[in-house]
Amino acid sequence: MQAIDRLVHLFLAATFVACVIIGAAATARAAGDEHIIRDVEARWVKAVAAKDVAWIANLYAPDGRLMPPNAKAAVGRDAVRAAWTGMLGTPGFALTFVPAEVRVAKAGDMASDIGTWEQPGPDGKVGDQGKYVVVWKKLHGEWKVLADIFNSDRPSP
Repeated sequence: MQAIDRLVHLFLAATFVACVIIGAAATARAAGDEHIIRDVEARWVKAVAAKDVAWIANLYAPDGRLMPPNAKAAVGRDAVRAAWTGMLGTPGFALTFVPAEVRVAKAGDMASDIGTWEQPGPDGKVGDQGKYVVVWKKLHGEWKVLADIFNSDRPSP
């Protein structure tokens, strides 16, 4: 009977250790994915400054959505490309944004990114600012934007 008790204890201990290792691996993966998304966001800001519409559109999933305020959603890369072309074609258009919080799902295939954005005014001061939410989906090993929505902190006119 003692041999069976030892085997049960050994099995339970091994199971506990395995769970700890698996949990640590999942946490490390999520931290790595968070870093990747933050890095992609930084490249996205640079692409906006360079007016690189092709790079920006390719960042979205094939069925990705851009949902700007006071406008219809742009669904799919072609529509997203057209929307970004319009925004970046606006004289004096500039935009910066920074994620405040990135959360990666435990499954490692979805993530959310909540942050703030800012547009300078003609005098160099803040012209407008607001918040955004981006939903990311991992497709073929790459993070792609599934949904991108933003709005201003300013009151409606």
